[in-house]
Amino acid sequence: MLSSFTLKLPRQIVFGPGKLSELENTLGRFGARPLLVLGGRSAAATGHSAKLEKIFAKLGILVPTVHIGSEPSPEMIDTIVADLAGEEIDLVIALGGGSALDGGKAISVMLKEKGEITRFLEGVGSTTPSGRRLSFIAIPTTSGTGSEATSNAVISSIGSQGFKSSLRHDNFIPDLALVDPALTLSCPEQLTVACGMDCFSQLVEGYLSTNSSSLTDALALEGLKAIHRSLRLVCADGSNLPARSDLAYAALLSGIVLCNSGLGAVHGFASALGGLFAIPHGLVCGTLMAPVNATSLKNLRIKGDNLPALTKYAQLGSFFSDQQNKTDAWYQDYFIEELAKLADDLAIAPLSAFGVSTTDIENIVAKTGNKYNPTPLTREDLATILHSRIRE
Repeated sequence: MLSSFTLKLPRQIVFGPGKLSELENTLGRFGARPLLVLGGRSAAATGHSAKLEKIFAKLGILVPTVHIGSEPSPEMIDTIVADLAGEEIDLVIALGGGSALDGGKAISVMLKEKGEITRFLEGVGSTTPSGRRLSFIAIPTTSGTGSEATSNAVISSIGSQGFKSSLRHDNFIPDLALVDPALTLSCPEQLTVACGMDCFSQLVEGYLSTNSSSLTDALALEGLKAIHRSLRLVCADGSNLPARSDLAYAALLSGIVLCNSGLGAVHGFASALGGLFAIPHGLVCGTLMAPVNATSLKNLRIKGDNLPALTKYAQLGSFFSDQQNKTDAWYQDYFIEELAKLADDLAIAPLSAFGVSTTDIENIVAKTGNKYNPTPLTREDLATILHSRIRE
C-alpha cells in the first residue's frame, strides 16, 4: 500500500548542460530589478558571473552584486541587508555553491522581514518567519547541498557557543532552480568530494528516514542510481561532463528528498559540529556515514522494531553491489563496508584533522539530534561514533 504524502518543490526546475542561457528568457517572470549573490571572489575567475553579466547587459539591466565567501553567518547577512537599504530590488539571483545559495535565500527573506536574522533561526530565535521574501532564483555551481530545492537556508556562527541553524519556511523554496551541470566543471577536486558525500548522505538519510514516503523513496533511489554511476568517476576526473551531470541531478533530487522527508543522525552531527568547528559540511557527512549507518543497522537488528528500514538497508546493499542471490544480511553488511571503503578511497579525513578531540565529545553529543534516523541512537551510541573518527 502506498504511503500518504505531500511534495514541496521549486515552482520551476530547468536542468541540463548549457541551460544557464535560458535565464534570459525566464528572468522577467520573476522580477525586473535583481540582486546578484555570488560565492567567493573566485567566482569571477570561473567565468560564470561573466555569463550572467552578458545576459544582464543584453536585457539592459544594471545589477548590484554581493559576495558570500564562506558559510553565511548572522553578521554577514545582517550587514548585507543593511547595506542594501533603499535599493529597489524585487528579485535575488544566487549563483555558487551551497553557501552562496543559502546566503542568497536568506537575503531574499531578510529584505522583507527586516531586523536581525537570529530572531528567526530554528533553536536560536523566538520568532517564526512569516514566509515573506523576494523572488529567488538558485543557480548551483557545485553538486552537494541541494539548496536549489530546499525550504531552508543554513546560517552558521562558529565558536564555543556557536550554532548551525536553519532559516526555514515552506515559502522559501526557490521560484526557479536552474541547474546547469557545465557550471560544476570548474569545481576543484576536494570540494567535489565533499559535495558528493553531502549529496550521497542526504539521499541515503532521506531514503531511510522515518518520515519518508513512497514518492521520496523513488526520488532517492533515482538519485542513488546517479551516485552509483558517477560519484567515483567525477571525483577522479572532474572534466567528465556526463558524470558531472549525474551528480548535479543527484544533488537536485537530494534537495527535494530532504525537504520532504527530513534527515538523520549524520546531519544531526553535522549541525552540531558545524557550529563548533570550521569543518566543511560535506566532509563531516563523508567521515560519519559509515559509523552512523553501522550503528543504526546494529540497533535495528537487535531491536527488530523497524523492519522496513532493514529491508531498505538490504536494498541499498543490493543496489551498490554486483552480487545476486545473497541474503538480506549480506547486502546490509556490504552497504556499510562500501561506505567505509568509499571514505578511505576518497581520503576523507577524520574529525581530529579539524581539531576535534575526545574532550569535545560530550558537548557535541549534547547538541546532536537524530529526529528522523531509522532507529533512535543513544548518547552512548553517538559518543562511540565520534570516537571512531577521532585519532589522537
